[in-house]
Amino acid sequence: MIDGASLLQRLLSSDTKADLLTLFRRNPGLVDDIDGVARRIGRRPMSIKAEVDDLLDLGVLGKKQAGKTVVLYLQKERDAELQEAVAAYLSTPGLVSL
Repeated sequence: MIDGASLLQRLLSSDTKADLLTLFRRNPGLVDDIDGVARRIGRRPMSIKAEVDDLLDLGVLGKKQAGKTVVLYLQKERDAELQEAVAAYLSTPGLVSL
């Protein structure tokens, strides 16, 4: 399992990744190909590929074949696990000093 600091860094490492997480969390039933996902967040497919690949690697997003197209979707259980891990990390006493 990835540590809390590294997980937080990976999840929030770019505006594009934040946009992807927001899109899928606001639309948890969304199933779309990379072209459609890119269009929904106002970007080009090639510009989001690395971020999509990282979210696939983390297990937040899943992909499956739908006919001749590969589609992306939110892995709800894994997303919930990672959100809990981030919350636990952020609630660590002494993590932030003022």
